[in-house]
Amino acid sequence: MKKVTSILLALVMALSVLFCALPALAADNEKAIEAAAAYDRHSIGLKGVKNARELGGYQTTDGRTVKFGKLLRTGKLVKATDEDKEKLIDKYHLTKDIDFRLKEEVALNPDPELDGVEYYNFPAFGASMIDLSSDEGRGYVNDMLQSVIKADTDGNLINTYHKMTYRSFYNTDQGLNAYRNFFQQLLDANGDTVLWHCSSGKDRAGNAAFLLLILLGVDQETAIQDFLNTNYYYEDETEERYEKVYKLTGNQSIANDIASDAGVKREWIELSIKTIMDNFGSYDNYFHKGLGLTDADIQQLRNAYTE
Repeated sequence: MKKVTSILLALVMALSVLFCALPALAADNEKAIEAAAAYDRHSIGLKGVKNARELGGYQTTDGRTVKFGKLLRTGKLVKATDEDKEKLIDKYHLTKDIDFRLKEEVALNPDPELDGVEYYNFPAFGASMIDLSSDEGRGYVNDMLQSVIKADTDGNLINTYHKMTYRSFYNTDQGLNAYRNFFQQLLDANGDTVLWHCSSGKDRAGNAAFLLLILLGVDQETAIQDFLNTNYYYEDETEERYEKVYKLTGNQSIANDIASDAGVKREWIELSIKTIMDNFGSYDNYFHKGLGLTDADIQQLRNAYTE
């Protein structure tokens, strides 16, 4: 199992190395963000940061509203423009930047320093593997990617990877600690603006957003839809990946599988829900027993981030 985990993790990290820097992709993704803004009023419109949006505006089941401008979820910040940084500091008054990536990912694409903003790294999944910031490391994962693509005759590797990682968020010490630390930082912020991200802002950060919406009292289906909104932001990138892999392999199943890593699937977040229920029986038990939150903590967060 450890070998499979390492291979799949290296595969997904290799995908980010191969696809994140395509010039045409950057232009297409900008269009995707513009299209998403027409559907999703939660976009915060950062030019150099993908999947940049907020939780403000969602309604809770008891008639409250999540405050605008306080809870920001994004992809990695390494390409944030000067205008993006100014917006985060001057408009949103950001106080905390929470990064769910592995140290290898951070080394390859470190967050920029933001004046007055505290940075925290809470890896949500995976163990140290290889130095991806080195030429040797990048060559290793690129070679592995080619081998795995050729072996992916059923087109199930990405789905397998995400199902494995989503379970791990809720049934491993690393996953539990990452989200436990996340909520402790929110408690410490106590109403101040917090931003959290991973690489694409969709899986590790997406689960964090889902959990936070549930804790604040937003209904489950609305929280799922926020998770799925990632697909608006990465629609063009998904198409780019499909075309690239199909050209390489000539196999639609493989191309669909690899391309799916650019977005998210409902079955993935539903597996998160199932894992929570299987391990804790309820969201309430997960927050209390899994994350160590008290009733007072939960009420503090609701008071701080809803109105």
